[in-house]
Amino acid sequence: MSANVDKVVKIYRSLSLVPSLVGAKLINNQSVVHSVWSQRNLERGENTKFVRTIGISPNLSKKYESLPFDITNEQLSTISPSEKYKAVLRTSNDKQFIEVWQNQNLTKIVDLNALDIHGDVYTDGEFRSFEWSPDETKLLYIAELKIPKSEPFYKRCAKKPKSDDSPKAPKGEEFLYRQDWGEQLVGKKRSVIAEYHLEKDEVEILSGLPEDVCPAQVGYSPDGAFVVGVAYKTEPRKLGLIYCTNRPSTIFTLDFAGNYVPFPLNNKAVKCPIFTPDGKNLIWLQRDAGGPHHSAMALMKAPLPLDSKMVPTAVLDFVKTEIRTDNDRNFYGLYNNGFIKRCFASGNRLVVSTNQKNTINTYVIDIDSGKITELIYEDGSQIVLDVCNDVILVSRRNYLMQDKLAICKLPPKESEVPLNWTELTTSSTPEGLENCIYEYLDLVQDGSDSVKTFSAIYLGPKTAPAKSVNLVVWPHGGPHSAFANNFSLESSLFLSLGFGIVFVNYRGSIGAGQDSVNFLPGKIGQSDVSDCILATQTALQKYAWLNPGGVVLFGGSHGGFLVTYLSGKYPDMFKAVVARNPVIDVASMSIISDIPDWCYVEVGFEYTQVGKPSQDALLAMRKASPIEHAHNVKAPTMLQVGCKDLRVPPHQSLEYYHRLKANGVKIKMNLYEDNHPLAQIPNEMDNLINSLLWFQEHL
Repeated sequence: MSANVDKVVKIYRSLSLVPSLVGAKLINNQSVVHSVWSQRNLERGENTKFVRTIGISPNLSKKYESLPFDITNEQLSTISPSEKYKAVLRTSNDKQFIEVWQNQNLTKIVDLNALDIHGDVYTDGEFRSFEWSPDETKLLYIAELKIPKSEPFYKRCAKKPKSDDSPKAPKGEEFLYRQDWGEQLVGKKRSVIAEYHLEKDEVEILSGLPEDVCPAQVGYSPDGAFVVGVAYKTEPRKLGLIYCTNRPSTIFTLDFAGNYVPFPLNNKAVKCPIFTPDGKNLIWLQRDAGGPHHSAMALMKAPLPLDSKMVPTAVLDFVKTEIRTDNDRNFYGLYNNGFIKRCFASGNRLVVSTNQKNTINTYVIDIDSGKITELIYEDGSQIVLDVCNDVILVSRRNYLMQDKLAICKLPPKESEVPLNWTELTTSSTPEGLENCIYEYLDLVQDGSDSVKTFSAIYLGPKTAPAKSVNLVVWPHGGPHSAFANNFSLESSLFLSLGFGIVFVNYRGSIGAGQDSVNFLPGKIGQSDVSDCILATQTALQKYAWLNPGGVVLFGGSHGGFLVTYLSGKYPDMFKAVVARNPVIDVASMSIISDIPDWCYVEVGFEYTQVGKPSQDALLAMRKASPIEHAHNVKAPTMLQVGCKDLRVPPHQSLEYYHRLKANGVKIKMNLYEDNHPLAQIPNEMDNLINSLLWFQEHL
């Protein structure tokens, strides 16, 4: 056993050296690519972030590449439009600093903690902004509102001089409950817009925002006269925001006199407002509020000047099933949460990447006509990183190839394809995966369901002796998300140890049309389960080397829901189970999760806290839950659980652990000081290696 553990650890350490591409930007008149990468650092127990700089010739070929350098303690950074300045938000000794660099020198540094004007600057993907004003004299960002420290009703204090007119701290509010935005946004309770003035070397909080909204994703208007952003509604309560595009919100403008103007977008949820390069329109992503936590987004447009009577139009509406692009490719709708910072080519052409079935694809969308053109890449996923003067920078990736950079010049409008791409970095298949393949499986259920089609991905050996390869059945979480073809340490680790994998994009997944997303609510534990079974059976029939007696289950969150449900519903089909933070009892989760609405919506009910609780809804939740089938489970089960998980709180797994143990099932549970993804490097390493050893022990 010791030798086997050593082998698994050695493979994990080798795969941890593979970097992933975080982002890239063209600078110095498209002569330099400034790319940011991330890599696991096992010695430091964290991700190391570093920069690779690549010189580009006028014909877009690679001239040179400099040695990488570490930028791990940079939380945010942005280069001004003229590239005269670079601003950095940096952490040091648990403090946040704004730095402004010019001519290779540090010219400004602001200790934000010492200023004591606001709380922490937001760096998460839901709220963050870090934007230069058009005239490059100011920097805009989002931070936590500073709440005056409260005093107890009685506290002995030193006597203050009579001339002391400093504001008095409120009394009796030191234990007042103030709700935050939930999982992975703990402590983010009320956001404010802050502006750093370079010349005055001062930070100012913009006034005029109502108390019942939280601003996010703010930016300057083209003339710098006002800011525009997303306003999240906070009443009657905040619901968990991360991974959720369905939270009630609207677009707003705010000028520097404090005039706040919300747009009349009733019962909508919005993301990422940006201005078109010609300054004539604002565009953003929009969907109905409520319902599934993620779904297709409409691309909306409104003309300038903006006002409260603005009537937006849809450049691209929801796609119910599929439409054809201008270059005759299937298109299933937009599912992205936002845009990259520079996303426009000439002629008001938006360049955007989004999930499409089993990949992430890149498209050019004409904002004026709505015409869509796919920038075709047949070997996995292609994700846009930057667009500058019609030069497009992308990341290319698949399950058997780490990220690589590619670049091309986009031809004039109406002639977007074909393109002449140059790959700037090389990528090879990691050692041990040379004989592996990936294949997309298009699957169809029998019966009269309104949606019958879904997809899966086989990843594993391209051939082997008959029935010699054990199979990992791996449904994704969400449930309204999807597996996309990209390199991952987790899947590579399984492949390196001889497993095959079937990833299941069951009905309800994004990237396959809005009808598919809408199909699942009211059917969890039914259609998603039957899709996992059909995908498993199809893989076993199609690939003769897969072992029907060596099928195991692996999944997290709603994927954990599915693998625990499957092991109870089909106890003789699966030999072992690993579930990360699984949903076990939807009914009990509905009163403690940061997203209680999920529990109602996914069993077919509307979420409300008005009036008497619905017994029918609670009964439907219980009937749809894996706990209903726990007494049938035979497969040895391992639970990987985050003690700080607010999305699927740990009591779900604790109840399942005790129930399986009482029923004589071999059960093991690891508890980590971590939240829902178990993403801290030491925890990731421990749970992945333990998962593999668990499978090997029981096969």
